[in-house]
Amino acid sequence: MSGAGADQGVAGQSPRPPAQLLAIAVAAMVVLGVVIAFALNRSTPWKRAGPPITVSAWAPYWQSDSALASFNANLGVFNEVSMFAYSTTAANSVTPYAGLDPNVPLLFQRSAAPSGIQVTASIIDATKPHEMAAILADPASRSVHVQTIVQFVIAGGFAGVDLDYENFAFNDGRDSWATTRPNWVAFIKELGAAMHAGGKSLTVSVPPVYDSGRTDLSGYWVYDYAAIGAVVDHIRIMAYDYSTSAPGPIAPLAWVQNLVQAARSMVAPGKLVLGVPVYGYDWVVSTTGVCPVDRAPRRNNVSTKSAAALAASHGVTPLWDASRSESTFSYVDKIDGVDAAGAPVSCTVNRTVWFADAQAVHARAWLAERQDLGGISLWSLGSDDATSWVAVAAARADHSTWPP
Repeated sequence: MSGAGADQGVAGQSPRPPAQLLAIAVAAMVVLGVVIAFALNRSTPWKRAGPPITVSAWAPYWQSDSALASFNANLGVFNEVSMFAYSTTAANSVTPYAGLDPNVPLLFQRSAAPSGIQVTASIIDATKPHEMAAILADPASRSVHVQTIVQFVIAGGFAGVDLDYENFAFNDGRDSWATTRPNWVAFIKELGAAMHAGGKSLTVSVPPVYDSGRTDLSGYWVYDYAAIGAVVDHIRIMAYDYSTSAPGPIAPLAWVQNLVQAARSMVAPGKLVLGVPVYGYDWVVSTTGVCPVDRAPRRNNVSTKSAAALAASHGVTPLWDASRSESTFSYVDKIDGVDAAGAPVSCTVNRTVWFADAQAVHARAWLAERQDLGGISLWSLGSDDATSWVAVAAARADHSTWPP
């Protein structure tokens, strides 16, 4: 997942003690109560072409404890959860990341089953540059890869697969896209047929495409939204990481709106799932003094739930930027330590944070709701806070603004 911002915790999952299970159950009841309350108190007549947006999220292997806790606390809202825990390095290879506790997928599946929630597997392309393009270009290796994925999904008891193949878009060079594009489409058609024949779903997670052309302004046109949209069950639009190298919003709403309109012009809206960030970045703006050799200032990741705590720890209040529909704040950090020679040094770092809080989540969920998209998917589960789910419930209940 390109530019995935999240607080990375210790991977692995152990059974929860009774006190934690009780807390999770109580939290779930609270959220369900909020969902019901919103459903019974719509502020405007229902205007969607169908039912409310579906809700899904990626559950990263590196924060499986917090992801599972959030999932269990919000079962009444979910339609699907994707285990972001697998990668491919060759045509015949799909393996879990080393940090994944093998019990974690089973725990998610056990929680999901009573509510009929789909548990899918996200597979990341971890091949070297040009390797996946070569796999897709050869009909024989392409077929092997299709069968490898199908067998992996069946063996793992998953309802389907979510493909996050980014290497050929980000590492192979744009001059390769014209060749890779039809091979990618052929692969998706073959995989879709095989998955659907076995009663399994196929989702692809892709970066933005801005129009149906093939210019430098068209975005990541190698993915061919229109062609794959005719085959897959869902396309998840990774509508985030707008700012990565300099301070700025994670997903300014006007930009997201443009992405949605472009996608709707190429793909049936019901197949589109809007990726919604629940994270942010903490940037270095300027530094004075000499920083310790082992504590050089750098950009840090923050989650929706940790950003507010960070602001409070520095005595500042996040400000809502209405033009971007995100929150931001700045603070000053002082770092003491020693230099390479062991002499005492100190530096002062001015930092700026942009992050998607619950109000930002609502704005994007509301956009998906009003544009008749199929749903939203949060990146990433475990980085959210409890209020995020109240915001999602408000959007699904046709509330145009939140908080009230």
